[in-house]
Amino acid sequence: MIRSLKILALLASPLTLFSQQAEMPPRMESTNQPARFGPLRFREDSVTIIGEYKNFTGGPPFKVAVSEWISNNQATYSAPIDSNGHFRLTFPMPAPGEIHIDFGRASLWNVAIPGETMYLSADMNKIEGPKRGDTAAITAWKEHTATIFEGSNARLHNDIYRYWRHQAASSNQTGYGSRQWNEQFKLDAFCDTVHGIFRSRMQFLQDYHRRTPLEARALQFIETTLRYSNASVLTQRYYYVLWNDRVKHEKRYFATIDSIVRPVLTTGYLAMDYRTVLRDIHSHISTKALNLPGSNIDSLHNEYILHPVERSLTQAWLASIIQRQGHVLDDSMMTALRASVKEPYLIKQLTQRNDALKALQADNALLAGARLITEFPELKTSAEIYRHITAPYRGKVIYLDIWGTWCIPCREAMQHMPPVKEQYAGKDVVFLYLANRSPMEAWKNTIKQHRITGANVVHYNLPAAMQQLFEKDYLDEGFPTYMLIDKEGKLVTQKAPRPHHTAELITAINKLL
Repeated sequence: MIRSLKILALLASPLTLFSQQAEMPPRMESTNQPARFGPLRFREDSVTIIGEYKNFTGGPPFKVAVSEWISNNQATYSAPIDSNGHFRLTFPMPAPGEIHIDFGRASLWNVAIPGETMYLSADMNKIEGPKRGDTAAITAWKEHTATIFEGSNARLHNDIYRYWRHQAASSNQTGYGSRQWNEQFKLDAFCDTVHGIFRSRMQFLQDYHRRTPLEARALQFIETTLRYSNASVLTQRYYYVLWNDRVKHEKRYFATIDSIVRPVLTTGYLAMDYRTVLRDIHSHISTKALNLPGSNIDSLHNEYILHPVERSLTQAWLASIIQRQGHVLDDSMMTALRASVKEPYLIKQLTQRNDALKALQADNALLAGARLITEFPELKTSAEIYRHITAPYRGKVIYLDIWGTWCIPCREAMQHMPPVKEQYAGKDVVFLYLANRSPMEAWKNTIKQHRITGANVVHYNLPAAMQQLFEKDYLDEGFPTYMLIDKEGKLVTQKAPRPHHTAELITAINKLL
């Protein structure tokens, strides 16, 4: 499922510790049991990972994915790997939490603690797991340590890694299938099915812990992530449930979620899915408030979100969503926000983002030369709208993007467009944008923020009724939709390559030139 302003600047510097073998710290797996993770606390801090990939033969940079607290999006940080397989990466980490280390290559899942330095050594020849069903290979793979963590929290990280490796190689772990898989169940049966899978996974963890005792924090982290990953499957399903079924099964549905997450409520923040669960629950609350005349969203919110920290986080995320859509929070909104969000770190980040948006809004030079079209004749059919917006560019290939300031994937995709636009500067190609439900201020701020301007760029902000009419026939399943139109104005495809598939997009455009 991301992305917006980073909480802190990425800090990365060339690796120096591996220049001398003696500088690699000794293994530190203390036998003492550190205190378990406590309630959520923020601080301005970071985590550093220093590593070595043995048998490294080249490839993409080393990457770490974390969840940003202020945006509720996943952020990816990267650093180059030198010819000897050495790398060093420092990234912001204001609170302990789940991180995904170099997924797609090493594919490591672990936890990071603000202020720590993790030392990572991995053998690239031993990373990839065996095929399911190959018993001998699975046994050998589970017994071989392909990755070693060192440093002050070495036992914590190694225990998590070993459990993950053992779990990944086990053939008795039931997984969730596609959307089609979960939609085969009625909501009550779905609750029972997910809860059954959850119990199976928890039993697997308990059996493993009896055989191979885990450090207390490792056990706590693994249990928390298991609980919230299962809860998120439940909350995500709610988007596909009809309103009548929601009302009918609501009590049982939320009781199931509560039974899964309640034991780790105060440390749920350790899991990335924690934020997904909170977001989905708030989405349900908003829908319920709209469908129950006279209901109060705050009282409904308090009914489902019980912990003060969770309420504070939810309010911060809602403000962040408004900002992400290009809206500046006015003074009264900021005052109300400070009253409801008690965490100084979150308020500081929201204030900084708001100040940046104010500066962006005031900088009209960023729109100099931009073609922003907001006035249109009365057009009554989607065909008329299509002809009106494409006719001025007859003789050029058109790459049309249907997006919205509120759409996170739309905005993320825009980050990949600069090299594509530069590729076709001065050529017969135009990049045309149609904004859905995007107020003028937010629309302009987003265009400025993502630098979506240039001689070959045109922006349309159609009246809502006309935009809806056009989307009825031309929108491909959802936002964003990308269309390619040839030089004669003929629609070639409503499934054009997305901006991050740069090579495919360039090839597709070149075929039409």
